[in-house]
Amino acid sequence: MPEGNRTLLLGFFPAGFQMTALVRRLRRSSFFLNLSSVAGANLVSKLIGLITLGYAARVLGPNNYGLLGFGASVVAYAGILISPGLLTWGARSIAQDRTKAGQFLIIINFSQLILASLTFAGLFLFTQYFLEDSVEKKIVLIYGLVLFQIALSVDWVFNGLELMRIPALLGVLSSTLGTIGLFTLIRSPDDLFIYPFIGYGVSVISYAVVYGLLYFKLKIGFSWPQPAQFKQALLASLPLGLMMALVVILHYANNLIVKAYLGSATLGIFLASYRLLELASTIPGILSSVFLPRLARVVANSGRNAQLEARYFAQVHMMIGFFIAAFMLAEAPAIIGLIYGQKYVAAVNLLRIMSVGVLFNFAIGGYTNCLISFGQDRVMILVVVVSAVVAVGGGFWLVPRIGALGAALVISSIDLCGWLVSLPFYREKIGSLQFRTWLLPLLGAGGIIASSFFLQQAGLPVWGRIPVSALIYAPFVLIEIRKLLK
Repeated sequence: MPEGNRTLLLGFFPAGFQMTALVRRLRRSSFFLNLSSVAGANLVSKLIGLITLGYAARVLGPNNYGLLGFGASVVAYAGILISPGLLTWGARSIAQDRTKAGQFLIIINFSQLILASLTFAGLFLFTQYFLEDSVEKKIVLIYGLVLFQIALSVDWVFNGLELMRIPALLGVLSSTLGTIGLFTLIRSPDDLFIYPFIGYGVSVISYAVVYGLLYFKLKIGFSWPQPAQFKQALLASLPLGLMMALVVILHYANNLIVKAYLGSATLGIFLASYRLLELASTIPGILSSVFLPRLARVVANSGRNAQLEARYFAQVHMMIGFFIAAFMLAEAPAIIGLIYGQKYVAAVNLLRIMSVGVLFNFAIGGYTNCLISFGQDRVMILVVVVSAVVAVGGGFWLVPRIGALGAALVISSIDLCGWLVSLPFYREKIGSLQFRTWLLPLLGAGGIIASSFFLQQAGLPVWGRIPVSALIYAPFVLIEIRKLLK
């Protein structure tokens, strides 16, 4: 057999390609170092989050859990007014000029503090004139304090500096402290109002650490900007702010629609599955925090290399997206049972439907965030407008007819529609649509689903099914890693 045709490791790696060489190349790659550290830290945070999510839902019950979701949704809409586009704009600006990191921090945080104060005043008036239930009023106002938490956030600074490991590790610390607070303070449905304050207390500790790191460790200089710079930042971030506002609208629209038509208890059941989709959807955010600053820097220096990086970005998204969606579809009963218990069994079919939404959330993240790196912010507005129309219109049409299943169908179609709208622009700016990168992950996902159902019929418990099914996907992951390292 010719030397070049000899294979190792199930025939996927050519002769001479040893795993030690792969490890050395990964260790030299700044991308994989950032991705592995951020992904590892966030994996720990999400595992802790799953525990706390299930515990809170079990103790508080579907009705109170739904009330918390209602309060968070209303405040999320109010948060639109504090210009969320500033954070993305700031991270991109720091990536392009790190010497002005301290100045960008002052511009963004001071602007958002003023906007948060005005928005909270408006939120108070909203509760007095539009909400009649006293519990709902209190929940909304307590959750309204999160506006100031957002205004003081600094994770985006570390992302712009490509030091993603710092906020990721602090996220693990925050999750751990939050879990301790949750198990200590939340013991019955009567502890409903305490729940949001646990997060605020943890944020105070976390912010003290990150601001100290910026000033004392990283030596970020803070100089007060000129008034014109505040105006320039607000105007420059406006397209992104509008896009993020529409994202919030489409993300939370069905929560409010389900609450209005079906009540808090049904909203709690719906949120049990939706929260899992949201947890899975944080992974594209992790990938973006690693890739986007790098892409923004490469775009400024070499458009050709940036196109290649963008294709890697989409490729990694699809590889992970198929893996998670397949497990959610095949193991929905076990996932809901383990996390939430029998009170939430009605969420099983909702989760299976939403697994499709998870896949296209990764797709839209992989394709459209590339466009943001290339400065195509206005294109993203079109994408999000279409998605928002689907979210709101679909919710009002389907929820009254088929209940929470209608909301799940809408959630699963939002990112699909947005992704389809983005494809012509992606092809024009980046090149190939890369449908071939879907083939191997699709085959691997099919293997996961088939093996999970077979092992369920054989009576193997979930803790045995998941690792066996994951091993089926491993060769496809190794092939994709090898492609990325070429």
